[in-house]
Amino acid sequence: MTTPARHDLDELLAAWAHARRLPDADAERIRQAIVPAVPTLEATWWSEFNSRISTAITRATATPVPALAALGA
Repeated sequence: MTTPARHDLDELLAAWAHARRLPDADAERIRQAIVPAVPTLEATWWSEFNSRISTAITRATATPVPALAALGA
């Protein structure tokens, strides 16, 4: 259930968006300038991404050498 203040905010935001909406042709022209027509991802993008993330996680969670030395002393 929405509160009266929330309802007012929703109405204000909807009115603002309606007043500033781009014409469909302009929006499509902007979209085409940003999004490539043909996907640019390589077939191996996921495995390369996953490898980089795994390496970053391993490095971030590894115990530094000085800390390991202090534990052994």
